Amino acid sequence: MGAGLSLFALYPLLVHGAIVADLDADTALLLALVQAGVTGLAIGRAAPRFRWMALAGAIALFGLSWRSARDGLLAASAISHAAIYVGLLVLFGRTLLAGREPLITWIARRIRGSLTDEMLVYTRRVTIAWCLFFAGQLAMSALLFCVAPPAVWSFFINVLDLPLVAAMFLTEYAYRLRKFWNHSHGSIADVVRVFSERPNP
Repeated sequence: MGAGLSLFALYPLLVHGAIVADLDADTALLLALVQAGVTGLAIGRAAPRFRWMALAGAIALFGLSWRSARDGLLAASAISHAAIYVGLLVLFGRTLLAGREPLITWIARRIRGSLTDEMLVYTRRVTIAWCLFFAGQLAMSALLFCVAPPAVWSFFINVLDLPLVAAMFLTEYAYRLRKFWNHSHGSIADVVRVFSERPNP
């Protein structure tokens, strides 16, 4: 599992390096094809009803990658980043609809059991904050893609991606520890475990 996590963390750096250094076509092509395939499989698994769209998109990316390895790598990176954050935005955002329980509230309830009224308000606001974070990632990626050089855009989506997520999580966690200092708090492992057990709505 450790090797898998290391590869997961290093792969975006490899992609960024390929984009910046303009590596040979074979290396760029390999990275583009891997990213296209992984993105297609991930979308198909997360949203089975859109499996045919994921397959069509993966095929299109394969075709583009064969024509131009660099363009294929840029497209695969853009689609992968957008698909992840659109998916997360939808996942979190639809739990804020009337009659539904906010996702962070659901996670907190699974970890702690009963929640106070103050915690219910707080966990709803944290769910909103994550939605704003996901929307901000999408907006910044789109802006940089349109106005900045590919290397700058790639640095944002491939190098800064995980550090920004970690910074968001740690900032919220530190604030929560201060706000609810007299309550117990679940570990990161608890959050990951509960989140992975969430049924597909």
